[in-house]
Amino acid sequence: MTSAPEPGALADPALPRDPADYAPPRRPGFGAAFWASIIIGLILILAGAIIGFFGARLFPLHPAAQAASESSAQALPPDLAAVLAAGLPAPTASAGPASAAPVPAALGALAARVDKLQADQRRVAQASAEALAAADVSEAAQGSLAFADQLSRLDRLLPDSPDLRTLRALAQTGAPSRAALAREFAPLADRAAVASRTPPDGASVLARAAHVFAAIFTLRRIDRLSGTDPDAVLARAQRHVDDGDIEGAQKELAALPPAGQQALLAWRAQALRRIEIDRLVADIRAGAVRELAEVTASGQV
Repeated sequence: MTSAPEPGALADPALPRDPADYAPPRRPGFGAAFWASIIIGLILILAGAIIGFFGARLFPLHPAAQAASESSAQALPPDLAAVLAAGLPAPTASAGPASAAPVPAALGALAARVDKLQADQRRVAQASAEALAAADVSEAAQGSLAFADQLSRLDRLLPDSPDLRTLRALAQTGAPSRAALAREFAPLADRAAVASRTPPDGASVLARAAHVFAAIFTLRRIDRLSGTDPDAVLARAQRHVDDGDIEGAQKELAALPPAGQQALLAWRAQALRRIEIDRLVADIRAGAVRELAEVTASGQV
């Protein structure tokens, strides 16, 4: 705050003489141009609001322009018009009907390919199950026990056939294995040798006594393979049986005299049963393996 000048200082000739010059300076205010710009802005805002609300009524569209607008809207495709009405972005030029047409065809081809692959997989699975079940039956049938349980699993996979029906009847009891038949053959062959030498009716006492002596001690040569006598026939049959060739033994035993064949009748019946089981099982297993190979080959193509 400044103090008033002393009375003596007022006599200084350099000082102003007007008392107003000693008053503090006034602050400048808003001028008339400022308030004029504010008023003009308010007038423009009010005019824009009035035009926005009442423009359609105050300035109606020319009939020619309105007709051109409606015709252009009707010329739009239905799908594009629907898209524009829903407020969605319009499709580009590359997504026209020509490019969209191959999509359903490609999807159909893909679906057909998938169906084929699934069908091939089902066929492969079915053929594999049949081959495995046939292998189980083959292994079980090699023994001397019944194998009806193993065959029942194969029945559910394979269609009924004459071979399967025949094997189903044989599986109820089975048949001696080839090893068991080989063990049983030697003592039965001795009996067959004795029975083959039975003297005919009206033979001499000496011939009958020799036959009784041979039945007690069972004398049979097993080292001679050539010839048509009972010992040679039985020796060759023994060799086949030891090798597991039951079929070859059956052919040799057909050359024995009726009395010798009668002594081996039960063994030959069991051997024929074993031969039939092995044949049927081999045919069924070969068919399952062949079908698996065909299905696998067709699936790879």
